[in-house]
This record gives sequence, structure tokens and C-alpha cells, in this order.
Amino acid sequence: MKIIYIFLYSLSGLMFLTALLGSSLTEPLFNGVSQRTMEAAGFKKSYFQTADDKIDDLVYKSKQIELQIEKIKNFFSQDKIDESKYIKEKTFLLEKTFYNPLIAMFNTAFRICLVFLSFLILSFAVIFHLVYRGSELRNRVRKLEEKILTKNYV
Repeated sequence: MKIIYIFLYSLSGLMFLTALLGSSLTEPLFNGVSQRTMEAAGFKKSYFQTADDKIDDLVYKSKQIELQIEKIKNFFSQDKIDESKYIKEKTFLLEKTFYNPLIAMFNTAFRICLVFLSFLILSFAVIFHLVYRGSELRNRVRKLEEKILTKNYV
């Protein structure tokens, strides 16, 4: 019984520390669990990346149209067009706007659940500890009473 409550105290402390340090040391663990949760819910990262690529292609095509319009405008003038404004860029618009905040939200939810679970395990550890100490105290009192009774009869 003593091993059980020591194990429960240790497990509770470990879970509590994991939840507290969730933003630094155990971030990959929480991110992995959150990503698996998101994939189970149907929000795969590849879907967001595909949509981001399509949005980037549309933005690039519109930039190319703007570039052609600028070339037509500057056809008779000697002004140089800055073509670096019209290159294709990866914006990760949906991933930064929706996917990453959802991952962060799930991380926070899992950390809060882990704190509550650690307190629940801590309460069970305290109960086991009290039961063990109570039974140990009863045994000591019983042994003491036996010693006192044997001395009185001798």
C-alpha cells in the first residue's frame, strides 16, 4: 500500500510539472497530441497546406496580371518596374490563421486537463496514504495493548 501512494504522489507531481512546463520543455509532446486530435477530427495539416498553395497561386496570378498592366503603362516611359514585388510567396495564410491557433487551443486544453487529472491522482494518493497510516496506527495500538495486557497478567 505504501508503494501505491508513493507511486501516485510521484505520478501526480510528474503530470503537474508536465502541464506547467508544457510551453517549453514538453511542447513537442503536446503538439503531437494536438495534431493527432485535429487529424481525428478531420482537420489534416495537408488540407490546409493544399488550400494555402491554391491561395498563393491565385495571389501570384493576380500579381502577374498587375505586372503586365504595369508593363503596359510603362511601355512608353523609361521607368523601371520593380519585379521583386511580383514574385511568388508562400503566405501560409490558413495555416497561421486557423490551424496553428487550433493547435495552441488544444495544447492549452490538454494542459488544463492534465492539471485536473494530477490533482485527482493527488487526492487518491492522499486517501491511500491516510488509509495506510490509519491501519498502521491501529496495528501499533493493538500491539501496544497486547503488551500492556501481558504485563498486567504476569
